[in-house]
Amino acid sequence: MRRLGAGRHRVIAIAAAVWAFVFAIFHIVWAAGWYVGLDAEGAREAFATPWKWAYDVVVAGMCVVAVPTALALAMPWGQRISRRLVAALAWTGAVLLVLRAAASIIQTGYEIVTGRFSAARMGIWEPWFYLGATLFAANVWMYSRRRAVDVT
Repeated sequence: MRRLGAGRHRVIAIAAAVWAFVFAIFHIVWAAGWYVGLDAEGAREAFATPWKWAYDVVVAGMCVVAVPTALALAMPWGQRISRRLVAALAWTGAVLLVLRAAASIIQTGYEIVTGRFSAARMGIWEPWFYLGATLFAANVWMYSRRRAVDVT
């Protein structure tokens, strides 16, 4: 018997996986020296620092791992993988994204209060993090609720 909400959970899991895949592609492209979606001059200066290049590579790797992790939470094949491993990876990703989004919201609030806010400077990437945080948090929350129902 199919659980109520399983279809919705799959849609959210797929959306989270697509989000991670798209972001992995961007980080790979940026690490390769193509600054699509960024201010090219500012990005060139920033990525000239070795640790920032390494950061891009690490984030790309995290996003690549996030794709099957997001899917494993809602797909039948995900039940054949260690639940602890999948849950740990999913919670880690969700928490990191929520913390990053929360920091952005706090910074945006500060900029609004001090009169320094600029929607152009915010660009597309801050809302992109809000979307990722929402998708991953919803995915892991739905997985946790399903697991709690399965246990009882």
